[in-house]
Amino acid sequence: MKQSVHPGRVLKTMFIDPEKISIKALAAQVNITTQKLSKMIKGQMSITYDLSLKLSDIFHTPPEFWVLLQMQYDESEKSRGTDSPFFQLMTIMGDAMLKLIGVQSNNEYQPRAVVLKEKRLYPDIVAFPKDKDREIVMIEFQGYKEPMMRYIMASKASMICTQEQYTGPILCAIVYTDSEYMKASLPFNIQSHCGKSWIKAEFIEIDLSQFTEKDLTDIDEQLIVLAPFTLPKNYPKNKYFKKCRQWKKKIDQIYTDETVHRVTDLLSLLILDRQRNMDRKEIQAMFNFDISQTKVGQELLEEGKIEGKIEGKIEGEKKAAKKLIAKLISKKFNIQLRRIMPRLQPLRTNDMMELGENLLTMNSFEDAFNWINNRKRMIKMATC
Repeated sequence: MKQSVHPGRVLKTMFIDPEKISIKALAAQVNITTQKLSKMIKGQMSITYDLSLKLSDIFHTPPEFWVLLQMQYDESEKSRGTDSPFFQLMTIMGDAMLKLIGVQSNNEYQPRAVVLKEKRLYPDIVAFPKDKDREIVMIEFQGYKEPMMRYIMASKASMICTQEQYTGPILCAIVYTDSEYMKASLPFNIQSHCGKSWIKAEFIEIDLSQFTEKDLTDIDEQLIVLAPFTLPKNYPKNKYFKKCRQWKKKIDQIYTDETVHRVTDLLSLLILDRQRNMDRKEIQAMFNFDISQTKVGQELLEEGKIEGKIEGKIEGEKKAAKKLIAKLISKKFNIQLRRIMPRLQPLRTNDMMELGENLLTMNSFEDAFNWINNRKRMIKMATC
């Protein structure tokens, strides 16, 4: 997703600076402190709905102008976060994830990514019990500072009950990926003055950064994939090399051939989220990926050698690379090879190897096809 600009920066560059309004004067007009307004301008705080109304009156813009800017920014920030990877992990190792928050399950829950109607709220995971006597489980993974996190979780619990017409017990778990995110969350409680309660909810919180790798694997060995959060941010790269290869070795031992590549991809994304001083290529190098060690890779390398003898070394390598990348795309996105092979035709060997590296961060076959189409255009321009 394309990175959006924070609405606070839009406020400064398009309205405050051109109209030469002081921060102090504007803060007084909208009835907030200069410190809060400064934080918004720097992109450190969100523009609330109440503030969007006041800004609309002052600068003669529609209220939805500011709301839409904030929504777009929030979505672009969320795409960098951990929400999607955690849901994918739930689909692969659901029972292990439930054990992390103290729920014992033997394939007794069905995970769902639920969008709450009419409100822009997206619970990371909602697990519905197959046995109606057990509680619904909501899990929220929090990978950034959000003071209203506990309020947001309570709102989502209420809306899930309303949307599902559910009146039974519900377990709400917030899993923080760092202590600072948990500390930033404001306290929350509901008191009933009439002595009645409409939601039977239990709230628990977990801070992954307080776990050790052993703590996770003692709960369930599959939780090794969450090990990056047990290490501090900006962990020394030279030490990370060793850790990554240890994790990859354990993943290869634990997971089946059908899921090991997906879990490795997800582990890479979690490392990328945790260690902001690293890029995708560094992480890939840490894992020491060697496709030649896989069964498919060995078959294709042998096939490439045979074709190289028949058609020449360069052409043989190109055909082997093409088949390798096609099979990787087919396996990752579950689409037929016949849909992929023709699209790869104009690509050179180095193009296909680069595509293979980029597959790590692609979420759909559309991402892969867009990459291929862009590369085709580059090749065509270079030959004109």
